[in-house]
Amino acid sequence: MKKINLLAIMLLCGLTAFSQAVKDRSVIPVAVNLNQVLRLSITNGGNIEFVFNTIDDYKNGLSADGATPGAGIYKTDFTVASSTRWKLTYGAEQTTFIGTDNPTNTLTLNNVGFKLVNNGINTFEAAGSLIGATPAASLFSTPTKNASQVSALMVYPEDLIADNNTINANAGDAADNSFTLNWRAGTAETSTVALHSLNAVKLIDQKPSPRPDRYVVNVLFDLVME
Repeated sequence: MKKINLLAIMLLCGLTAFSQAVKDRSVIPVAVNLNQVLRLSITNGGNIEFVFNTIDDYKNGLSADGATPGAGIYKTDFTVASSTRWKLTYGAEQTTFIGTDNPTNTLTLNNVGFKLVNNGINTFEAAGSLIGATPAASLFSTPTKNASQVSALMVYPEDLIADNNTINANAGDAADNSFTLNWRAGTAETSTVALHSLNAVKLIDQKPSPRPDRYVVNVLFDLVME
Protein backbone atom coordinates (compact mmCIF):
# COMPACT_ATOMS: atom_id res chain seq x y z
CA MET A 1 0.00 0.00 0.00
CA LYS A 2 2.88 2.30 0.77
CA LYS A 3 4.47 1.55 -2.60
CA ILE A 4 1.29 2.51 -4.42
CA ASN A 5 1.05 5.83 -2.57
CA LEU A 6 4.69 6.59 -3.27
CA LEU A 7 4.20 5.85 -6.96
CA ALA A 8 1.16 8.12 -7.11
CA ILE A 9 3.09 10.94 -5.50
CA MET A 10 5.96 10.55 -7.96
CA LEU A 11 3.60 10.58 -10.95
CA LEU A 12 1.85 13.71 -9.64
CA CYS A 13 5.13 15.54 -9.13
CA GLY A 14 6.24 14.58 -12.64
CA LEU A 15 3.10 15.94 -14.24
CA THR A 16 3.42 19.20 -12.32
CA ALA A 17 7.03 19.68 -13.33
CA PHE A 18 6.36 19.33 -17.07
CA SER A 19 3.01 21.27 -17.30
CA GLN A 20 2.88 24.90 -18.69
CA ALA A 21 0.63 27.80 -17.66
CA VAL A 22 -2.23 28.47 -20.08
CA LYS A 23 -2.78 32.15 -21.20
CA ASP A 24 -4.06 34.21 -24.12
CA ARG A 25 -3.58 37.80 -25.27
CA SER A 26 -5.70 40.30 -27.24
CA VAL A 27 -4.67 43.73 -28.53
CA ILE A 28 -6.92 46.80 -28.82
CA PRO A 29 -5.26 49.68 -30.76
CA VAL A 30 -6.02 53.08 -29.17
CA ALA A 31 -5.27 56.32 -31.03
CA VAL A 32 -5.75 59.98 -30.20
CA ASN A 33 -6.13 62.15 -33.31
CA LEU A 34 -5.70 65.84 -32.48
CA ASN A 35 -6.84 68.00 -35.40
CA GLN A 36 -5.77 71.63 -35.23
CA VAL A 37 -8.55 74.19 -34.71
CA LEU A 38 -7.39 77.74 -35.43
CA ARG A 39 -9.95 80.38 -36.33
CA LEU A 40 -9.90 84.20 -36.29
CA SER A 41 -13.34 85.82 -36.69
CA ILE A 42 -13.87 89.57 -37.12
CA THR A 43 -17.47 89.99 -36.01
CA ASN A 44 -17.77 93.77 -36.31
CA GLY A 45 -15.80 96.70 -37.65
CA GLY A 46 -14.09 95.05 -40.59
CA ASN A 47 -13.77 98.44 -42.28
CA ILE A 48 -12.76 101.56 -40.33
CA GLU A 49 -12.95 105.02 -41.87
CA PHE A 50 -12.28 108.28 -40.04
CA VAL A 51 -13.88 111.37 -41.57
CA PHE A 52 -12.56 114.76 -40.42
CA ASN A 53 -15.25 117.37 -41.09
CA THR A 54 -14.74 120.11 -38.49
CA ILE A 55 -11.93 122.11 -36.92
CA ASP A 56 -12.67 120.33 -33.63
CA ASP A 57 -12.03 117.03 -35.38
CA TYR A 58 -8.59 118.29 -36.43
CA LYS A 59 -7.88 119.71 -32.96
CA ASN A 60 -9.05 116.76 -30.85
CA GLY A 61 -8.99 113.78 -33.16
CA LEU A 62 -11.60 111.04 -33.52
CA SER A 63 -11.84 108.10 -31.15
CA ALA A 64 -14.01 105.15 -30.20
CA ASP A 65 -13.43 106.07 -26.54
CA GLY A 66 -14.66 108.92 -24.40
CA ALA A 67 -16.71 111.90 -25.49
CA THR A 68 -14.92 112.63 -28.76
CA PRO A 69 -16.96 112.65 -31.97
CA GLY A 70 -17.64 109.14 -33.21
CA ALA A 71 -17.33 107.52 -29.77
CA GLY A 72 -18.55 103.95 -30.05
CA ILE A 73 -18.28 103.90 -33.85
CA TYR A 74 -14.66 103.11 -34.60
CA LYS A 75 -14.57 99.62 -33.09
CA THR A 76 -13.38 96.25 -34.35
CA ASP A 77 -14.63 93.18 -32.49
CA PHE A 78 -12.90 89.84 -33.03
CA THR A 79 -12.61 86.40 -31.47
CA VAL A 80 -10.04 83.62 -31.54
CA ALA A 81 -10.92 79.92 -31.32
CA SER A 82 -7.88 77.68 -31.00
CA SER A 83 -7.19 74.19 -29.69
CA THR A 84 -3.55 75.10 -28.93
CA ARG A 85 -1.53 78.05 -27.75
CA TRP A 86 -1.69 80.85 -30.32
CA LYS A 87 -0.20 84.19 -31.35
CA LEU A 88 -1.84 87.05 -33.23
CA THR A 89 0.46 89.12 -35.43
CA TYR A 90 -0.78 92.31 -37.06
CA GLY A 91 0.43 95.42 -38.86
CA ALA A 92 0.01 97.79 -41.76
CA GLU A 93 0.86 96.45 -45.20
CA GLN A 94 2.68 99.67 -46.15
CA THR A 95 4.90 102.01 -44.16
CA THR A 96 2.47 104.95 -44.55
CA PHE A 97 -1.12 105.70 -45.47
CA ILE A 98 -1.38 106.38 -49.22
CA GLY A 99 -3.70 108.97 -50.78
CA THR A 100 -6.31 107.53 -53.13
CA ASP A 101 -6.88 110.81 -54.98
CA ASN A 102 -3.14 111.41 -55.29
CA PRO A 103 -0.84 108.47 -54.47
CA THR A 104 2.04 110.86 -53.82
CA ASN A 105 0.19 112.09 -50.72
CA THR A 106 1.15 110.17 -47.59
CA LEU A 107 0.18 110.19 -43.93
CA THR A 108 2.32 108.59 -41.20
CA LEU A 109 0.91 105.45 -39.57
CA ASN A 110 1.28 106.83 -36.05
CA ASN A 111 -1.58 109.26 -36.64
CA VAL A 112 -3.83 106.23 -36.08
CA GLY A 113 -3.84 103.86 -33.15
CA PHE A 114 -6.05 101.72 -30.95
CA LYS A 115 -6.71 100.52 -27.46
CA LEU A 116 -7.07 96.76 -26.94
CA VAL A 117 -10.00 95.69 -24.77
CA ASN A 118 -10.34 92.16 -23.41
CA ASN A 119 -13.93 90.83 -23.32
CA GLY A 120 -13.15 87.13 -22.81
CA ILE A 121 -12.52 84.72 -19.96
CA ASN A 122 -8.77 84.44 -20.60
CA THR A 123 -6.94 87.26 -18.85
CA PHE A 124 -3.87 89.43 -19.43
CA GLU A 125 -1.00 89.76 -17.02
CA ALA A 126 -0.96 92.81 -14.80
CA ALA A 127 0.42 95.77 -16.69
CA GLY A 128 4.19 95.98 -16.49
CA SER A 129 4.77 92.51 -15.05
CA LEU A 130 7.25 90.10 -16.56
CA ILE A 131 6.19 87.18 -18.74
CA GLY A 132 5.00 84.36 -16.53
CA ALA A 133 4.74 86.56 -13.42
CA THR A 134 0.97 86.22 -13.04
CA PRO A 135 0.11 82.51 -12.88
CA ALA A 136 -3.60 82.99 -13.58
CA ALA A 137 -3.01 85.03 -16.73
CA SER A 138 -3.21 83.43 -20.18
CA LEU A 139 -2.46 86.40 -22.45
CA PHE A 140 0.38 88.83 -23.08
CA SER A 141 0.55 91.97 -25.24
CA THR A 142 3.74 93.99 -25.51
CA PRO A 143 2.51 96.84 -27.80
CA THR A 144 -0.46 97.65 -25.56
CA LYS A 145 1.31 96.88 -22.26
CA ASN A 146 -1.16 94.08 -21.63
CA ALA A 147 -4.24 96.00 -22.81
CA SER A 148 -3.55 98.96 -20.54
CA GLN A 149 -2.27 101.58 -23.01
CA VAL A 150 -2.97 102.91 -26.47
CA SER A 151 -0.68 101.72 -29.24
CA ALA A 152 0.03 103.46 -32.51
CA LEU A 153 -0.53 101.48 -35.70
CA MET A 154 2.70 99.68 -36.63
CA VAL A 155 4.12 98.11 -39.78
CA TYR A 156 3.57 94.36 -40.25
CA PRO A 157 4.66 92.11 -38.57
CA GLU A 158 4.05 93.08 -34.96
CA ASP A 159 3.04 90.59 -32.25
CA LEU A 160 -0.20 91.95 -30.81
CA ILE A 161 -1.37 89.12 -28.53
CA ALA A 162 0.61 86.07 -27.48
CA ASP A 163 0.47 83.22 -25.00
CA ASN A 164 1.69 84.03 -21.50
CA ASN A 165 4.03 81.00 -21.34
CA THR A 166 2.42 79.74 -18.14
CA ILE A 167 0.58 76.53 -17.39
CA ASN A 168 -2.63 78.36 -18.31
CA ALA A 169 -2.53 78.35 -22.11
CA ASN A 170 -4.49 80.91 -24.13
CA ALA A 171 -6.21 78.13 -26.09
CA GLY A 172 -10.01 78.26 -25.95
CA ASP A 173 -13.18 79.16 -27.79
CA ALA A 174 -14.69 82.53 -28.75
CA ALA A 175 -15.94 83.06 -25.21
CA ASP A 176 -12.41 82.62 -23.84
CA ASN A 177 -10.71 84.86 -26.41
CA SER A 178 -12.89 87.86 -27.29
CA PHE A 179 -11.42 91.30 -27.95
CA THR A 180 -12.20 94.82 -29.16
CA LEU A 181 -9.94 97.34 -30.86
CA ASN A 182 -11.04 100.88 -30.03
CA TRP A 183 -9.50 102.82 -32.90
CA ARG A 184 -8.54 106.50 -32.85
CA ALA A 185 -6.97 109.03 -35.23
CA GLY A 186 -5.25 112.32 -34.48
CA THR A 187 -5.63 112.06 -30.69
CA ALA A 188 -1.87 112.39 -29.96
CA GLU A 189 -2.00 109.91 -27.04
CA THR A 190 1.26 108.78 -25.49
CA SER A 191 2.48 105.38 -24.32
CA THR A 192 5.26 104.23 -22.03
CA VAL A 193 6.05 101.48 -24.54
CA ALA A 194 8.85 102.71 -26.78
CA LEU A 195 7.81 103.58 -30.35
CA HIS A 196 4.12 102.93 -29.67
CA SER A 197 2.94 106.46 -28.87
CA LEU A 198 0.70 108.19 -31.36
CA ASN A 199 2.00 111.22 -33.24
CA ALA A 200 2.43 113.84 -30.51
CA VAL A 201 1.37 116.63 -32.89
CA LYS A 202 -2.34 117.01 -33.65
CA LEU A 203 -3.32 117.02 -37.32
CA ILE A 204 -4.14 120.72 -37.24
CA ASP A 205 -0.61 121.60 -36.05
CA GLN A 206 1.45 119.31 -38.26
CA LYS A 207 4.00 120.82 -40.64
CA PRO A 208 3.58 120.41 -43.49
CA SER A 209 -0.18 120.14 -43.14
CA PRO A 210 -1.59 116.84 -44.42
CA ARG A 211 -3.13 117.43 -47.82
CA PRO A 212 -6.88 116.81 -48.20
CA ASP A 213 -7.27 113.26 -49.54
CA ARG A 214 -8.65 109.86 -48.60
CA TYR A 215 -5.72 108.00 -47.06
CA VAL A 216 -5.83 104.21 -46.89
CA VAL A 217 -3.74 101.27 -45.75
CA ASN A 218 -4.52 97.58 -45.31
CA VAL A 219 -3.99 96.21 -41.81
CA LEU A 220 -3.15 92.50 -41.78
CA PHE A 221 -3.98 90.05 -38.99
CA ASP A 222 -2.31 86.61 -38.90
CA LEU A 223 -3.26 83.96 -36.35
CA VAL A 224 -0.62 81.26 -35.88
CA MET A 225 -0.02 78.33 -33.54
CA GLU A 226 2.54 78.92 -30.79
